[in-house]
Amino acid sequence: MSDMPESVTYCFDDFADMFVELRAFGTPSELHGLMCGQLAAGVRLDADAWLTMVVAHLDVQEIEDDDDKAELVGLYEGALGQLTDGGFSFNLLLPDDDTELMARAESLGSWCSGFLGGFGLAFDRKTQKLTPEITETMDDLSQIALISLDDEDDEHAEHNLMELVEYVRMAALMVFSEFNQDAVKQPSPAVH
Repeated sequence: MSDMPESVTYCFDDFADMFVELRAFGTPSELHGLMCGQLAAGVRLDADAWLTMVVAHLDVQEIEDDDDKAELVGLYEGALGQLTDGGFSFNLLLPDDDTELMARAESLGSWCSGFLGGFGLAFDRKTQKLTPEITETMDDLSQIALISLDDEDDEHAEHNLMELVEYVRMAALMVFSEFNQDAVKQPSPAVH
């Protein structure tokens, strides 16, 4: 794939608009989770294979627009760069904080479902083993995938959702690190 500047960030709304134009099935959060789950299990795709997977996952005929293709490839490269940088710059593709709380919670659940599905598709049971810690993390993600808010007016709901997002973010980094130890850049030691 091309060299993508690490400073590029992607907006959930831009991908949501693209998905509407494509008449796509699924959400940007779910696709990002699926991609990150596969990356965490150690799978790497070239641009054509990634776009073929996107077409199949979104249940669209094809992606014709070159800008859309570039955005999707950039999303892949950006996520891989964030996961490997060792500096904790990785972020989930979720709606902005000004989006209704329930919609953000739903998107977090979709991200977790996508991550679990992507990891499950890519995980090689013959050569890879799940540690008890990874198994527990996957169980946690499966519970978060079922998230629902009983009372979105609850003053603690916003804080709780933020904590869940941070937990999921760190869980994804931990799983990626476990199965991609050679790919993760180690922080440089401080010089004293």
